Amino acid sequence: MKKLSIIAMLMTVVGLLFWQPQLASADELSGHSHEPGLRYLISKNALVKDAKGSYRPNDNVTRGEFASYLAKAMNLQETSDIVFKDVPDTYLHAKDIKLAASAGIITGYGDGSFKPNAAISRQHMAIMLERAIDYLEIPKGTSSITFKDNASIIKDYRQAVAVGAQLGIIQGSNGYFMPNKNATIGQAATFIHRLMKLAGDSNDGNSNSGKPNTGDPNDGNSNGGKPNTGDPNDGNSNGGKPNDGNSNGGKPNTGDPNDGNSNGGNPGDPNTDSSKYVIKEISNGTLVGNQGFSTFADAEKAITKNTQVIVQNDKIIKMSSGYVVTNDYVALKSETINDSIGVAGNTEMEYLGSDETQVKVRLAGQVGYLKQADVTLIPFAMSKGRSYYTNENGEIKHTLYDHKTNKYSSSYVYGKAPSFMKPGEKYYSWDGISFTNGNGSSKGDAYNYYQFLPARATTQYTAEELDAYIMQKLAEMESTGITQYKDATKKSKLIGLGKTLKEVEAKSQINAMLILSLAQHESAYGMSPHAQDLNNLFGLYVYDTNPLNKKFDSIVANINELVDKFLQPNYITPGGSPGRNFANGAVIGSKALGFNVKYASDPYWGAKIAGHYYRAEKALGFKDANNPYTIGITTTPGLNVRTEASTGNSPLFTYARSGMPVIITNSATNGWYEVLSDKLHTGTAFVSKDYVQVINTVK
Repeated sequence: MKKLSIIAMLMTVVGLLFWQPQLASADELSGHSHEPGLRYLISKNALVKDAKGSYRPNDNVTRGEFASYLAKAMNLQETSDIVFKDVPDTYLHAKDIKLAASAGIITGYGDGSFKPNAAISRQHMAIMLERAIDYLEIPKGTSSITFKDNASIIKDYRQAVAVGAQLGIIQGSNGYFMPNKNATIGQAATFIHRLMKLAGDSNDGNSNSGKPNTGDPNDGNSNGGKPNTGDPNDGNSNGGKPNDGNSNGGKPNTGDPNDGNSNGGNPGDPNTDSSKYVIKEISNGTLVGNQGFSTFADAEKAITKNTQVIVQNDKIIKMSSGYVVTNDYVALKSETINDSIGVAGNTEMEYLGSDETQVKVRLAGQVGYLKQADVTLIPFAMSKGRSYYTNENGEIKHTLYDHKTNKYSSSYVYGKAPSFMKPGEKYYSWDGISFTNGNGSSKGDAYNYYQFLPARATTQYTAEELDAYIMQKLAEMESTGITQYKDATKKSKLIGLGKTLKEVEAKSQINAMLILSLAQHESAYGMSPHAQDLNNLFGLYVYDTNPLNKKFDSIVANINELVDKFLQPNYITPGGSPGRNFANGAVIGSKALGFNVKYASDPYWGAKIAGHYYRAEKALGFKDANNPYTIGITTTPGLNVRTEASTGNSPLFTYARSGMPVIITNSATNGWYEVLSDKLHTGTAFVSKDYVQVINTVK
C-alpha cells in the first residue's frame, strides 16, 4: 500500500510538471509596447484587422484613421452638414470623419479637402487631442511644459503639446517631443486610451474582442468585460460622453468607477453639490455674494437683477449682457451659413445667451454655439478693456486688446476714417461695418473700399509702379533693424513680381494689387521662412491640424496655385455646398462676408490686408481710389446673374446668400445693372436692380 501511495504521488508530480492552464494562443499584439491601447481600440470596434488579418500596430496612422479612432472611442453621435471634397460617402471612415468634424475636433483645408490618407505627425495629433479634451470637458489648466525641441513645434500647436504632456496623454523621449515624426497606430492607440481614462472610461480593452479572457468570471466587470463608456447600448443614456457616474454636468470622474462620485467629484461628501451653481452680483467691477443652487435651472429662475450672473467653478457661465472671448482657436458652427468657421483665440463676439454647457454667440453676423469650456464670458461692467476703433489724423485705426494679459497688444491702420468718426473718441464694432459708441448707440455704417472691393477689379497701377512700390516698402522694412527684414531689398521673394501680377490679373481677372497685399501680409513682405525656403507667399497649406511644408518650384508656381486651386474655384466663383465652396463674397472682407470667412481664423485678416492695399495707394497717389468702382450689395438670397438683361435666358450663376458685393459697371435698361461676373466670364453680366443696393465706400 505504501508503494502504491508513493507511485501515485510521483505520477501526480510528473503530471503537474507537464500540465499548463489552457490559455488562448497569443497574437501579434501580445507583449507589444502599446498593447493596452490597441486592445482598447479593438474593444471599441475602432481598430480592425486588414485583409491579411493584421492590426498593423507599427504602421503610420493616417488622418482618417485617427479621426475614426477618436469618433468611436468618444462615441460621437451628432453630425452636421460639414463635408470634405476628398471624403466621399463610400470612403471607409467617412462617417467617423464627419462626426469628428461636427464635434469640432478636426477641420479641413482651405480648398475643402481633409486629406484622410495622409500620415499624421505627433504634433498634429496633439492639436486634435486638445480639441477632444475640450469636447470631453477635461480640466486642463495652464501648462508651461516644454521640450528640448520646442522650437520645432509649430507655434500655434505648442500649447496643445504642453497640455497633452501635462495630462500625461502624450510623452516625449529624453526630453524631446519629435513633433514632425509620424505617429504609429500603436502610439495613436495609447494616446486615445490615456485620453479616455481621463474622461472616466477605465476600460482596459478587455472585452473578449481582442485579448484572451482571464477566465475569472468575478473580475469585477459585470457587463462583458467593459465599463460604462457612453455607448447607448451599454446602459448609458448620457448622450454620447463617457459615463463617469457623475451628475455634475460633464466634469470628468477620478477614473475609479466605484468612488461613489455623484456630487461633483468629492466622494463621500453629499453636500457639495448644493452649491454647484452660484449667483453672484457685480459690484464696482467685482463679484460679490454666494447664493448656491444644485441645478442651473434653479439658479436661472432665481436671477432678479441685470447685475447678477451665474458662476460655476469660479467661471461666469451666464450674464445679462456682455461679450464673449475665445480662449483658443475654435470652430464655430454658423447657423447663418450652415458651415463651420475657424475663429482665432482672443476673438471678441456678441453674447446672445447661454446655458450650463454652451454659449450662443454672434460673430460679425454669424450666429452659432460654442462650448462653455472654449470661451470666457465678460460682463460689460467687468470689462478691463476691449478692442476699439479711432480716427487718427483722418485714418481709421483699430487697437486690439489681449484678454489673456489684460493689455492693449497691437494696432493697425487700414484706410481713411468714415466722416462720422470724431478724433479723440472710441468706437466699437462687431463686424467692422456698423459702429457704436461705448454706450452701444449706433454712430454709423462704413464699408472700407479696399476691404469690400470685389476681386474682379483691375488696379490702375502698372507692373513698373508695383515693382517700385515693392522696393520702397522693402527698404522701409529693412531700415527698422528688425532681424527678419535684414537684407530685404536683396532677398525678398516679392522683388520683381510686378509683371507676373499684372499677367495674372489679365488672364485670371483678379486684382494684382489685392494679390500683392495678400502676399505682403502672409509672407512678412516675402521674408518669412515659408517664403524664403518654400516659395510660399500665401500660407498655402499652413493651417488646420496638418499643415504641409509643401515647396513650390517658383514664386510663379505658388501664385498660380493660389489662383487656380484656391481663389478661382473656391473663394470667388459662387456655387457648391457648405464645406465644398467658400464663396461667401469675392472680397477679402471680414467674418461677415468674403474670403476672411474661411481663409483665415483671424477675424481682422481682411482688414489687415486692406491696410496693405491702402498703404500702397497712399504711397502711389491713390490712383484706384480716385477712379473707384461702384459697389453694390445684393439684398436677397437666390439671386440670379444673367448674360442678358432679361429673365429669358438661363442664369450664368446664382448667389445662394444675400449680402454679396458686386461691381456695377453700368445701368442697363429695363431695371438691370451691368456687373462684373464673379464667375470667370469674358462677356457682360446683368443683375436686377431691385435686389442690389449701392453702398458708399470709404476710400
